[in-house]
Amino acid sequence: MKRGALIVVMLLCVVVAMAQGYGVRDVSNVHRIDERRFVTNPDGILSHEAVAAIDSMCYSLKQRGIAEVVVVALKDIEPRDMLGFSQELFEGWGVGDDELDNGLGILLVEDMREVRFHTGYGLEAALPDALCYKIQQDYMVPLFREGDYSSGMVLGMRAIDATLSGAELPAAVDEADEDAMMMALIIVVVLFLLPMLLLVRHSYNLTKCPNCGKHKLKVVGKREVRESETTTLVIEKLVCDNCHSEHTRTTRRNNGGSGGGGIWIFPMGGMGRGGGFGGGSFGGGSFGGGGSSSSW
Repeated sequence: MKRGALIVVMLLCVVVAMAQGYGVRDVSNVHRIDERRFVTNPDGILSHEAVAAIDSMCYSLKQRGIAEVVVVALKDIEPRDMLGFSQELFEGWGVGDDELDNGLGILLVEDMREVRFHTGYGLEAALPDALCYKIQQDYMVPLFREGDYSSGMVLGMRAIDATLSGAELPAAVDEADEDAMMMALIIVVVLFLLPMLLLVRHSYNLTKCPNCGKHKLKVVGKREVRESETTTLVIEKLVCDNCHSEHTRTTRRNNGGSGGGGIWIFPMGGMGRGGGFGGGSFGGGSFGGGGSSSSW
């Protein structure tokens, strides 16, 4: 009987722990893992397609030196203070350039039914509080009310991208053409997901043994020789688990790139290697509490 009571207490503790919202320190900065990722979405509130589209826009804005934008979608937060949570989270991550302070943090909390734009000092002129609120009301909140967080966040991000890039704003939700939205989704899939699938296929092909044709090659040793400040020669020793034949693969690696991850280039000896993207970092920007919040 005591054992059963103990199990019940433990289960209740687990339920209570799961019910608690995220603290600032619980939120993962995915950009540190991959320089092309800007969306933290641990509860799956946003779809994979929406995350891919937003990541693409945020990456483009950062590469062009316009702004550093991050999106965080959470089930709930603790304490339930959107302004304080956003300030501590995005300033702690250092979103934005340390001189330009061009950071923008977007926080969506599903259980609170609230979204907040938190702007760095350098974006307050381009994205004043009134415009932040208008973008939320025209592009995001109508779709959020229907539970469509993915479309609302993508459309809102498109409006932000257009505003910061000096382009024409997209049609608001009540004016948007359904066919145009579908076409935009198709473009995102073709431009972002297709290259990723090709990269995965290329990585799989690199495991094919030239001797027996099986995908059983694995790296058992690697040596790096720095050729210059920009390139490193990488020599890998590979062994096939099927026929036990030994092979050598030589590539040159670009030493540049955010976070030092680099990109594999210039395959040599008939066996190239494809690699992932290294972790990124933000510029250490500051926030002063500018921005706006909307509920629905």
